[in-house]
Amino acid sequence: MYKKIFLLSALLLTTVVACKNKPNNAEAQATAETTEQTSATADGENGAQAVIRQVDPNLSGAEALETIKKNYTGKVAFFDFWATWCPPCRAAMRDVDQIKPELQKQGAVFVYITGETSPEDEWKNSLTDIHGDHYRLTDKQWNEINNNLHVPGIPAYFLLDRKGEIAFENLTEGGYPGNEVVKEMITKALNKK
Repeated sequence: MYKKIFLLSALLLTTVVACKNKPNNAEAQATAETTEQTSATADGENGAQAVIRQVDPNLSGAEALETIKKNYTGKVAFFDFWATWCPPCRAAMRDVDQIKPELQKQGAVFVYITGETSPEDEWKNSLTDIHGDHYRLTDKQWNEINNNLHVPGIPAYFLLDRKGEIAFENLTEGGYPGNEVVKEMITKALNKK
């Protein structure tokens, strides 16, 4: 009995530690593109797409996040901070996929933000399964955003309403709050006049 409890505790601790913001020794992003428009798409199921968007890599983290948020003015946007190497992030995405099509039909937008700790090739290859808008920030931007928002680990989320105000967030707690909570918060923001 105690052995099982110890093993479960060790597994839980390993998962939490694995999803802490992981430092990266990767080189800085080589691209100098500053476009905020679609730079590539991957066709998904039922006509949905994964859209890669970019921000100027020379922007600070705060400026990069503000630039991204401005793209969704007038929309309800669910922001997901994640990484390719984070199993709880990927598990949460599979959960969200159960409610995402219905919410997208109602006008919700799903925005995925990662950093350079997600290897670029691995990140791009994963996008066909993750329909929404995708940003891969520099380590400097990623770390500054996570520090400014007090994000202790990923996955972490926030929801912007049509006015660009935060309607829901779990940035300091982290972890996926569950489909029931997410669907309720997005629906409430969609119905808000």
